[in-house]
Amino acid sequence: MKKIIVVTLLILLTACSENNNATVEQLKEDHPHVKKVAEELPESVQENLAVPKKLPFKPKNVELIYAGDPPGDPNGDIQHTEFIYGKGEGTLFQVTMFHNKKSNFHDEGKPKTTKLKDGTKVTIEVDTKNTKGIRWKKDDLYYAMMLMGSEFMIDDLLEAAESMEY
Repeated sequence: MKKIIVVTLLILLTACSENNNATVEQLKEDHPHVKKVAEELPESVQENLAVPKKLPFKPKNVELIYAGDPPGDPNGDIQHTEFIYGKGEGTLFQVTMFHNKKSNFHDEGKPKTTKLKDGTKVTIEVDTKNTKGIRWKKDDLYYAMMLMGSEFMIDDLLEAAESMEY
């Protein structure tokens, strides 16, 4: 009986360590195009893909795009990746990761900031009737989220950021 328990624990631990982001894996399973694009990217980029567990709405479609140098070359220098969630006309949620460690953001003036529960400083870039946008740095990578749709609040973005699965 002890051997069965030990083997089961080892299998579970191995599965958890190999799949450090189940949410991205689920997206790849549910959306073949996301899987195709993700698997074209270098392993170092794939390992850093991250999305929130909690979304502001139930998406009808999900896309993964990237920008690199040279453009369109998944083996080039990947600047950023974006998961784009669509609900319908006028409702869009984007999660962007900047993979170039030299990336940084310059603030003009005094931007409004807040903190996530783990203490991570978040800059609120846009907070208008139809568009909300935030950005932050975590583990030497920059992240940004944008939410378009008049029915949402900045708290919807912060809630999504809190649920990020890095």
